[in-house]
Amino acid sequence: MNIDNLMREHKGIFEEIEYITNLIYKNNIESNLLDITSHINKLAGKLKIHLGSEDKFLYPRLLSSSDDKLKNLANSYINEMGDISEIFTDYKNGYNTKSKILSEGIDKFVLETKKILKSIESRITKEENGLYIMIK
Repeated sequence: MNIDNLMREHKGIFEEIEYITNLIYKNNIESNLLDITSHINKLAGKLKIHLGSEDKFLYPRLLSSSDDKLKNLANSYINEMGDISEIFTDYKNGYNTKSKILSEGIDKFVLETKKILKSIESRITKEENGLYIMIK
């Protein structure tokens, strides 16, 4: 199975995560909020495209595999990603504008940003080091 496109999408997601992370560690976050929210929205778009690719091309093939171990692993990944996707959607909807961040508080925003970005990074790393290796 060719996963080059999925790997390219992962690279784009990691780039957005790195950009956002660098901005939240700068001294004056408030002056960077418009840039941060722009990249939160870009990350959301890249995740949506990536999840659509997986749902359309990757997981249907894995779920129809004759290998029960692969099918079970695919189901596990689907369920796990559903949880992360739902949490990220709530996060994005809560912090996709400067005014929303300011109303919730910058400290809370930074804490939640670190947490959700770490979850996404961990999930992608798990895919690349586990599932993707099995299907290459």
